[in-house]
Amino acid sequence: MSTLHVWLACIAYPITGAVYFERALKQLCRTTTIGPSLSQELLQRLNMGLTPKDLDICTGLNPDMGKIISDTDRSDYPELYLWVETSGDYYPSNLDALPCPKVCYLVDSHINLNIHLEWAKQFDMVFIAQREYLKDFRSRGIRAHWLPLGCDPEVHCRFDVPKIHPVGFVGSIKDGSRRETLLTTLARQVPVHYERCYLNDMALLFSQSQIVFNSAIKNDLNMRVFEAMSTGSLLLTDMARNSGQDELFRNGEDYAVYRDSNICDVAKFYLENNALREQIAERGRRLVHNAHTYAHRIDDLLAVALKGKPDTFSAEELRKQSLAGVPEIDADIPASICISNAGRSFVIPVLDMSPASEYNILTLLDDLADVEGDVIIVFNGQEVAEQLKNHPRITRYAIMKQNIGVARAWNLGFEIAVTPTVFILNADLHVDRAAIYALEQALFTLPDAACVGPQGSFVEYSLARDFIHFDKGTFNTPLEVDAVSGFFFAVRLQHFNEKIIRFENGFTPCYFEEWDLGLQIKRAGLKNYIVPTSAYDHHWSGSIRALREIRFYEKSETAGEILSRNRRMFLNKWHGIANRENNKQLMESGFFAYTASHVQTLVSEERYDDARTCLIEASQLCQDDTIFSTLRRFIDIMASKADEQGQQKDRTTL
Repeated sequence: MSTLHVWLACIAYPITGAVYFERALKQLCRTTTIGPSLSQELLQRLNMGLTPKDLDICTGLNPDMGKIISDTDRSDYPELYLWVETSGDYYPSNLDALPCPKVCYLVDSHINLNIHLEWAKQFDMVFIAQREYLKDFRSRGIRAHWLPLGCDPEVHCRFDVPKIHPVGFVGSIKDGSRRETLLTTLARQVPVHYERCYLNDMALLFSQSQIVFNSAIKNDLNMRVFEAMSTGSLLLTDMARNSGQDELFRNGEDYAVYRDSNICDVAKFYLENNALREQIAERGRRLVHNAHTYAHRIDDLLAVALKGKPDTFSAEELRKQSLAGVPEIDADIPASICISNAGRSFVIPVLDMSPASEYNILTLLDDLADVEGDVIIVFNGQEVAEQLKNHPRITRYAIMKQNIGVARAWNLGFEIAVTPTVFILNADLHVDRAAIYALEQALFTLPDAACVGPQGSFVEYSLARDFIHFDKGTFNTPLEVDAVSGFFFAVRLQHFNEKIIRFENGFTPCYFEEWDLGLQIKRAGLKNYIVPTSAYDHHWSGSIRALREIRFYEKSETAGEILSRNRRMFLNKWHGIANRENNKQLMESGFFAYTASHVQTLVSEERYDDARTCLIEASQLCQDDTIFSTLRRFIDIMASKADEQGQQKDRTTL
């Protein structure tokens, strides 16, 4: 998307959603703003204390887009025209003259529905902030999608200031309105601070408030919902019916909901329960940052408008995305709130200082210094433990007198962990937070994901070897694989606690743990994924190469001896399981489906020689040629049809 050119049409009004759309768009593509400036009369009336800047292309309120495009150099033509509702009467004419898809974003359908329904007819696609009115647009044959408002974490940020206001509010108050009545009622029992301010000043006031008040005008899911939550103060709001609010957020978990009759009781309850209030507020902040920023909205809009995505995310899908890495609230285990405030844990077995690598446990702890999460170290020996056990970044640790091996160390780490997400890290890994976030997001958004890492493979189980291993930089989209590499991956603690997965202790001290885990996950009907990220570094088998023999318990073996023994154990275990009823397909690799899908993609692009080359390479990795023979015939048939169509076209031309 880096070369995409978007014309963003709006009024030069610095406090509307268009400003945040512009900021998000400029992170992805070339963005040209187009529209009228604010009148001096309106500027004085608004008294914003802000100086609006002129847009890149200045127009009147009703510009003829045919005239504008004719005066524009072809190299500056837009590839997408996005009109965003701001204020005033800005309605360009002759939109059909634009040489690109035309979409609009409508915010106030709850008060401007008839105007919106008429204006929307000018566009190829319409995005609306208020979900309740989708049926009105679609019933008129308008291609409409729900795209709620959001927040900009850089603007709606949490300031590190004392919370000096019990209740704060920023917004308009009309005389005689329900909002005025609610605030007046609340102020009789709780101090309420009100200001008319914008952007960072608004975020500062929210940060200074223990509670931020909100009320919907007409069941609208407004900007303040997301902006207040983004600052980490508790949002106190009414319920906007049919808006999606009740599906996106949970009362008493992510924010607080009042009825008109109990607003004072709700406010006083949360003012009296400081720890609960701040816990809910922090959870709400993490949820909106996970799925409700304007960057998220722009990604979804562009995917639907230009990439063929059939619809924007539903409330259920947004809820799932927002929960990535956020601890669950379990009413049956109230003590769990006190165990850990972290959303993730890092389990790291440590045997030595990784002499064969430039990285070791000390460099890894430095990498994790500013990354939120519990660090759980399982020391597989006392010598290193005595050096490091008091390291400030280590949250919890266990010290083994002897090396108990990787699988047992992982199991012990999982028994100690109390967070929804658990990462397994090798001590000789160098990792950036971007890789951690990428894996965590994928774990909670990819279908049926149970284990996610940056590298993995398709496995030829019968010969205990890889068909193909995906290293860093060798793939650019998430892939479902047979097994994820064990030096860095993430799983859900829930699956461990429910005994869906558990690391096989029999593979002590090392080897085959990842393949075994991958098959456990497949047996449970779940999936292993690899996710493209380059924000890490790891040297394979560094620790093992540094040792002539590996000591564990009272034994000492070479790497080759361990590999041979554990290979036999792996094959015996899984061949026996696969032969049981309902497990016959368990050890079939996803390599064949991956190859078939890739070949079909190449054929659809009429890249027949590339498809044949792909098959040749795949067949060299696999002795079973049945599926590849079918694919060869498929390629030949499609290539033959393409040749015939080309010849017919040539004859028609002649």
